[in-house]
Amino acid sequence: MKRILIIGGDSFIAGQFIKKYVSTDSITCYSRRPTGYEKEIVVKAFRDMPVEAFSGFDAVINFAAIVHRPELKDQELYDDVNYRMACLLAQKAKQAGVRQFVQMSTIAVFGSASRISETTPERPQTYYGSSKLKADKELVAMNDREFKAAIIRPPMAYGGGMAPGNMLRLIRLVNKHIPLPFGSARNSRDFINVKNLVEFIHLAVEKEVEGVFYPTDKVPYSTRNVVEEISRQLGVHTINLPSPSIFLKLIEKVRPDLYQKLWGDVVIDRQLALSAIGYEPRYTLEDGIREMVESFKRQK
Repeated sequence: MKRILIIGGDSFIAGQFIKKYVSTDSITCYSRRPTGYEKEIVVKAFRDMPVEAFSGFDAVINFAAIVHRPELKDQELYDDVNYRMACLLAQKAKQAGVRQFVQMSTIAVFGSASRISETTPERPQTYYGSSKLKADKELVAMNDREFKAAIIRPPMAYGGGMAPGNMLRLIRLVNKHIPLPFGSARNSRDFINVKNLVEFIHLAVEKEVEGVFYPTDKVPYSTRNVVEEISRQLGVHTINLPSPSIFLKLIEKVRPDLYQKLWGDVVIDRQLALSAIGYEPRYTLEDGIREMVESFKRQK
């Protein structure tokens, strides 16, 4: 049994982690908003946590972050939360004698790269990716014999009920029963079922690993694959129209971020993704979309 301190317990992935391991590990969490978890401490600012708050834990997992929000155009704010605060929390954990600090990062540190391997340069194109990369580098530099920093860079997570993000947007779009322009979407994108992600995080804590990790599902999918599975789970017939090349070129020019998400490739090298700590993903795209669709129907 591990003694785990979670920072950002009110985040979606943290909630999934606590739900799965609350009965097998000793988990305490600090949150900005109450979630109802018994061993939860609600604070106004994580950076104000005293060093003593970290004492007695084997590992700290930092879920606290400002995620990519296109409407938020303040580099300083992203850096303050995702970079400086993360490093401050790690320093306090190290000072308190915690042996491992797990930082939730992102593949956004690679910008628009379509293939991610050990040689892919880190070139973030958003404030979110840039701030995460700064934290990653400083945290890795903190590694020594007594303190290990593990950086986890997953692709987009889905499943676990109503996971926020693009998968939920696609479910809402398919549910409108309108023709969609993904008939020729033969792209290849990595995703991760949130159940696979929390199992990976837990294994990283159990093995007390250090370094940078890229967990993902077993295989990548195309946008067309995803839409077809959503349609099947919703029980609706979706017409996927082929997209004329001139239309795709226009989207790529006007909304390169949208084009990349829906028609672009993002594939993580399988050796890099799956063999790092011996984890084998158990849950599939079908499993995750089924959970999301069931939650979506209940909310409707």
